[in-house]
Amino acid sequence: MDEREFTNKEMGKLQWVAEGMYFRFEPQKLPLKYFPSTKVLRQMTKTSLALGGLKSLSEDFSKQEIFLLQHPFMIKEAQLSSEIEGTRSTIADVYKGKKIEEKNPEKREDNEEIDNYRDSLNFALKDREGIINERLIKIIHTTLLKGVRGKDKTPGEYKEIQNGVGNREDTLDTARFVPASPESTPELMSNLMEFINSLDYEPLYKIALTHYQFETIHPFRDGNGRLGRLLIILQLCRENILHHPLLYISEYFNRNRDTYTDLLFGVSSKGNIDDWFFFFLKALEYQANQSLILLNKLREYKNFLQTEIHKISQSPNIHQLIESLFKQPIFTIGDVMKPLNITQPSAWNLVKKLKEWKIVKEIGIVKNKKVYSAYRIIDIVEGKY
Repeated sequence: MDEREFTNKEMGKLQWVAEGMYFRFEPQKLPLKYFPSTKVLRQMTKTSLALGGLKSLSEDFSKQEIFLLQHPFMIKEAQLSSEIEGTRSTIADVYKGKKIEEKNPEKREDNEEIDNYRDSLNFALKDREGIINERLIKIIHTTLLKGVRGKDKTPGEYKEIQNGVGNREDTLDTARFVPASPESTPELMSNLMEFINSLDYEPLYKIALTHYQFETIHPFRDGNGRLGRLLIILQLCRENILHHPLLYISEYFNRNRDTYTDLLFGVSSKGNIDDWFFFFLKALEYQANQSLILLNKLREYKNFLQTEIHKISQSPNIHQLIESLFKQPIFTIGDVMKPLNITQPSAWNLVKKLKEWKIVKEIGIVKNKKVYSAYRIIDIVEGKY
């Protein structure tokens, strides 16, 4: 790190590590003395309205509908968050990988990383303790790194080796940012958990500051970016700002990647916390509006299919099959038989009719079993339809 860039000392302090000949940044404990500007307060109002609109729309859906429709959102956020870290798998690749083995080992690992993210978020949302604590953070981290990049870097344990943020070839001396030391990490994380669970602060203020602080501590040897972004969704749900994980915040961070990293760095080095808060709140507002669009498109397509199915088949099972497509848009005949408790000929007949109506199409064969795709659902989630 270049100590000349750190012109503000309110957010933390630089420490010189003589043994390694590098500086690291030790952040201040939370809360911070910060008074939002008028610009940030206005943006907070806009963001609250956008998130409130998304929450309100979700209340119009039945429990079963939300269960089905939140699944594509979680896959989308998982894919986008992992994409920031360098994965190349698309949403279609993830769904397809469940049925057709991916030959490319790198893409196969990318798919697993995305699955891990979704599994981690699912677990966190269902955690019975109801608070975000270090136990939960470490479990999530273990799940995130299971069998993928970082699996050899002590998943679920705070770093015992100093880490840095920068290019892969950087050393601690050349890295743009060197976060908190392994020695201070446990105390800083304990402080962060106390702040997260405090009732004394406005929720959006807490979430924006939590993300900055978590990434600045960088408590694990790997996976901090993915976990930090997952924590945003988890906090939005735990703070009752959203009922369900219907937001894919990583899209905005991905599109504005340089700005995102520059602003986080700017808080530590220049004390530009107002700029970070405005960017973060703008990201939430934009993605809430994008989620509204996506949710409406999925609902409209689901309603269209449900109104058209009487033309397709008179079977009482067709309704359940249509709904299952939103959770599992790539499937085999066996996937239809089990939940509907029907015979193979009956399942084949239903799928044949969906294929004739161009609702599904065949995309491959695995072990003599045909694999089908409800391709328009995937196109909607990927923004192509």
